[in-house]
Amino acid sequence: MNKIFSFILFFFCAVTVMQAQSFKYQGVARNNANAPIVNTNIALRLSVLNASNNPVYSEIHNTRTSDLGIFSVNVCQGTNPNGNCNNIDWAVVGYQLKVELDPAGGTNFTNMGNSPILAVPIASYALKAGSVAGDTDGNPLNEIQSLNFNGTTNALSISQGNNVDLTSLKNDADADPLNEIQTISLDTSNNEISLSKGGGKFLLPASGASLWRKVGDTLLYKSTNNIGIWFRNSRFNIDFGPTVRKYFSSTTNRWTDEYLNNSLNLRKEIAFGSTLFDPGGNTNVDHHVMSYHRIGTDTMFRVRSTIFTTPGLSSDLSLWCNFMSNGQEIHRAGVLASASGGVGEITSLFGGVRGASLIGASIGGVTTPAIVLWAPNSNTNIAAGFWRDAAGNTVITSNIKNFRMDHPKEKDKEIWYACVEGPEAAAYNRGTAQLVNGEAFIKFQEDFSLIINPTTMTVQITPLSAESEGLAIVERSLEGIKVKELRKGTGNYKFDWEVKAVRKGFEDYKVIRVKGVDTPIPLPTNYSFGDNLNKDKP
Repeated sequence: MNKIFSFILFFFCAVTVMQAQSFKYQGVARNNANAPIVNTNIALRLSVLNASNNPVYSEIHNTRTSDLGIFSVNVCQGTNPNGNCNNIDWAVVGYQLKVELDPAGGTNFTNMGNSPILAVPIASYALKAGSVAGDTDGNPLNEIQSLNFNGTTNALSISQGNNVDLTSLKNDADADPLNEIQTISLDTSNNEISLSKGGGKFLLPASGASLWRKVGDTLLYKSTNNIGIWFRNSRFNIDFGPTVRKYFSSTTNRWTDEYLNNSLNLRKEIAFGSTLFDPGGNTNVDHHVMSYHRIGTDTMFRVRSTIFTTPGLSSDLSLWCNFMSNGQEIHRAGVLASASGGVGEITSLFGGVRGASLIGASIGGVTTPAIVLWAPNSNTNIAAGFWRDAAGNTVITSNIKNFRMDHPKEKDKEIWYACVEGPEAAAYNRGTAQLVNGEAFIKFQEDFSLIINPTTMTVQITPLSAESEGLAIVERSLEGIKVKELRKGTGNYKFDWEVKAVRKGFEDYKVIRVKGVDTPIPLPTNYSFGDNLNKDKP
């Protein structure tokens, strides 16, 4: 449990005839981080200890702290009292108040320490004195005390009591009781403050001309021509220098940061907000543009994101470099990331057209992801790609499929082989076998048997002996093929074999396909490429 600290103040309250004697105890409850415990129900156990640290009275208080952690209770008016406050003789010195606290408001009290009760609860003491039946002795003379002042020592004393030294009050510079009061005055004509009766005076320093001034409907504060603040009915502007400013416009209801260099060959701008006026003359809705190194009308570097609200929700983020020569675009390259209808696209741009993309495509009305390489100078025709078709099969396509490797002898060259192509999705297996007495059985590997349709199998056999009578396939199945020599030959020689078959599940391979039904077409995007992309630059 956190240790609790309390800053304690004592207050004493009057006692009425109908109410038990009490005095006020107030404090601040704090945790071990010295932070106040605010708006919390707490419990206190308060005990009055005598000079020997023995309790003469104790009680319980349940109270609630304030917004500042302050609590206040009346001692001698708690619950579960042990003892009687009315029996305490406050004329005896040495009483202490022991404080115990449970910050959770229960009975698990923690001792917070003792504080001496330095002032007698006067009302309680007076109440006790008033309740005494009469004088305790028969001598009427000992009830009277004498007050005396010693002019030599400046001591004020009372018989059967103490004395006070009044020297500091007596030693006044003169005997005039009226000159102790002085008046402070402001002379607005001379800008002077003075103190009466020889107290002195001084001039207030001049404030100088105000840096605030009003020009028409504009209030300005300018320390220099380029640094200042100004207000207008529709605009609040902060100028940090000739090229940096921040302003808010009620017309567009947005903040804008501008970084400007008004030289002929460089301009920078960063602007944020729901509506942006593009210095290139283009106005877009709901977008954020950052442009850098704007030379003339060229964008050397740009980041742009747009949220289109109609007709559907989509967004794009583009980053590109644009190079111009005398206003004529000569090259543009970059990256575009866009999203529309739950489908995203990432595209690299070369010269204003798509280069390669990760897109959303449609095959027979089914949306599928595709990685594509676009045909030259085209934003719609796919030259090569990798995607998943409507049946869930992955497809790789290009004009030619190749194998390549580094030339093992000539380091500046490579070896390229092209894939054999045909009108079916086929698999093959091949090898060399041995005839024994004119017969041989070739058992397929299990993996080959698992992937082929045996009804589509074709076999080619080449004997490796000039004495061969010829060979025939007499059996074929998923297990393998059986070979026999013609004319009941009994040769014992080797032969080469090759088996081809259509892959199981791909018997309906389509050679002629319909675009968009059997092949992917890019989903439409709200982002325009080519000329429209060029027009959109700042």
